[in-house]
Amino acid sequence: MKKIFLALMCLFPLVLFGQGTELSTAPKCWTVPAVFTADEEVTFYYDMTDVGFQEGVDLYLWAWQPTEPDAGHGGNSSDFAKLEYVGNNIYKKTMIPTQYFHCDVSKFEDAEWPGFWQRLKTKDGSLWSGVFAAPDSRLEFANFKKSGAGITFFSGKKSTGLTEKFTLDEPLTVLFNPDVYKLGDKTLTELAKDADFVQFGVHSALNDWTVQQTLDVWRPAVLKKAGLKKLSNGLYAWNVGIPSEYYAYNPQDAGQADKPTILADPDQKASFQLENMNYIIIKVIKDANGANQWGVNSGDQKQKAGSAAPYPDPMFSYFPTRVSAKDILTLTREYNERTSGDLKYTIVAGSKTLTGTMSGVRDKREVTLDLNKELKGVKASELKLTIKEQHDRVVVESTIPLVVAD
Repeated sequence: MKKIFLALMCLFPLVLFGQGTELSTAPKCWTVPAVFTADEEVTFYYDMTDVGFQEGVDLYLWAWQPTEPDAGHGGNSSDFAKLEYVGNNIYKKTMIPTQYFHCDVSKFEDAEWPGFWQRLKTKDGSLWSGVFAAPDSRLEFANFKKSGAGITFFSGKKSTGLTEKFTLDEPLTVLFNPDVYKLGDKTLTELAKDADFVQFGVHSALNDWTVQQTLDVWRPAVLKKAGLKKLSNGLYAWNVGIPSEYYAYNPQDAGQADKPTILADPDQKASFQLENMNYIIIKVIKDANGANQWGVNSGDQKQKAGSAAPYPDPMFSYFPTRVSAKDILTLTREYNERTSGDLKYTIVAGSKTLTGTMSGVRDKREVTLDLNKELKGVKASELKLTIKEQHDRVVVESTIPLVVAD
């Protein structure tokens, strides 16, 4: 019954779309924070590479699980459903799910659905993405509570698997079970009941205190940024977001600009080698004069970083490597730029010019040409090849010698 239910939920929107073109591909989706409750702010990110939309076109969210906020507007999406284009084929939508879907937290606890069923679309509904379920965090929260652990790191994107080994540019959320995690001989739950309690905060840094987010307890902006947030499910969360952004600036007093660290400089960030994170969980207290002070703390803790796998550099090749005018020639460009789109090629062989498109996906775009047919009656000793991406920027220029066929 559950499988039938899920299948019907996938097919449900197809009945409503009418005349729009339906693409078979869905975007890759992830969230910041990495894990979240439905009643807190979260940003959904959508990577539209290879989905089939024109780069930068206005896109809108069509969601129907747990409710359908824009029902009846498939042909003219409401303004509230519009996504923000970040660049590089990535869009985002920031919301508090309970508010966006007009329901309370209990609606999001239905075990029959795997996430937020969605499609992305143009405003007029002329083009729709494939169906996908944007991630939620019910399973992560449930497993953490069952584990009996006091703290856990959730880094990365759910679609590729969350991990404790955090990296510089992947979403990071740290969860605490207040009934288990202790400062000194008391749990967070017990400490929060003390009369002098203000909140819990985190003093932290990367690479053995090299790049710090200081816990200046007298600065409200710091307490907001580096504080632990009590979630509606009873857990505490330290929402780092993206570590390279989190550790790029330290908030100052009201009216003063944030103080940058080396990670605010693109060149220094590019050369930064992430090794670990040091952190101290502290109880912020009020002293006798009403001023915030450090209270009991965890002492210096350390979390080892993971290794980020960079996307490979573009690579062009052709086959066979020795080409004659009677061969079948295959042109391949792998690991293309995110916004390259379908590649356009031009080949000049003597008096003949060949043009066309190298289609495919970002990882591999390719075209095959029958030179025996295309160059029949043409005298040429070489092929002058130019490949351009969708914005007419040249990405490959090459001269391929033509050998005499055996």
